[in-house]
Amino acid sequence: MLPYLTDAEIDDICDGLTQSAAKVRFLQRLGLPVERKPNGRPLVRRADWERQTGQTANTATKGPRWTVPA
Repeated sequence: MLPYLTDAEIDDICDGLTQSAAKVRFLQRLGLPVERKPNGRPLVRRADWERQTGQTANTATKGPRWTVPA
């Protein structure tokens, strides 16, 4: 697994946004620390994204969780 989200993953998260600056602002509003690549595209660490969304690589492949949160 790559340490940073790929451009395709960022495009999926920022669906509908085309400009790199708009994607950076959107990701920052989600509470993510965002750096910029030399070409201006956003650069987000995978660990930051997983921490923010509560996902990990292992839980994403295990299937649904059928418990009710307390």
